[in-house]
Amino acid sequence: MEILEILKSLADLNRLRILKILLTFKEACNCDLEEVLKLNQSNASRHITKLRKDKLIVCQKKGKWSYYSLNLELLEKNSFVIDTLESLEDSIFLEDKNSFIEFLKTKNHCLD
Repeated sequence: MEILEILKSLADLNRLRILKILLTFKEACNCDLEEVLKLNQSNASRHITKLRKDKLIVCQKKGKWSYYSLNLELLEKNSFVIDTLESLEDSIFLEDKNSFIEFLKTKNHCLD
C-alpha cells in the first residue's frame, strides 16, 4: 500500500514541485514554498499535509517555524522517487529553482 500512496502523491504537479525544491535545497519552510511556488497558504498546507501523511517529507520545528525536508529513510527504500525527481527537467522546475535562489537572497524569508 505504501507504494500506491507514494505514486498518488507524485501524481500532482504542485507536490512534485515541492519535492523537487526539497531535493535541490534540502529544506524549506511553508512560507518559502508558498512564496516561491505562488501557492496560497491553504493550498500549500494541503499539499504538505499529503506529503507528510505519505511520509515523503518530514517536519522539524525551529522556533515558530516548521521546516520540511525529504524523508531519506523512506526514499532509500523507494529509490524510484529520487530517480523520478532527478529526471524532472521541465521549464517549470527550472523556474522554481531559479525563483528559490532569488528568494533566498531576500531578507523576507524564514531562513533568516
